[in-house]
Amino acid sequence: MMLMQYQVKVLRDVENKVLNRRELILRIHHANTRTPTRAEVRELASSMFSAPQNLIVVRSLKTITGTNVTEAHVHIYRDEKTLEEVEPKHVKIRNFGKREEEKEEGKRAEKKGRK
Repeated sequence: MMLMQYQVKVLRDVENKVLNRRELILRIHHANTRTPTRAEVRELASSMFSAPQNLIVVRSLKTITGTNVTEAHVHIYRDEKTLEEVEPKHVKIRNFGKREEEKEEGKRAEKKGRK
């Protein structure tokens, strides 16, 4: 995936030790282009903060009306286990697609088989 030219400013960067993640608010200027996708924002955050893309979750993207500016709420987790436990299912599906949902269904089927 090719990254378009974006100017990114970090508005907030908080380390949440309880949930083992870093919480960011990014302001992305995307002059004369469309709003970046969640995948593009994950790739951008991955390169900016040297984190693997599978540990980055884009919670929301809000484009300010009439501008080429988007605010992104991003969580960067320290490990995949915490991400799986903390993030809601619908957010994981939006960020990673159906593969997350299929994994969970497989785990449920295993648990039912054990009982």
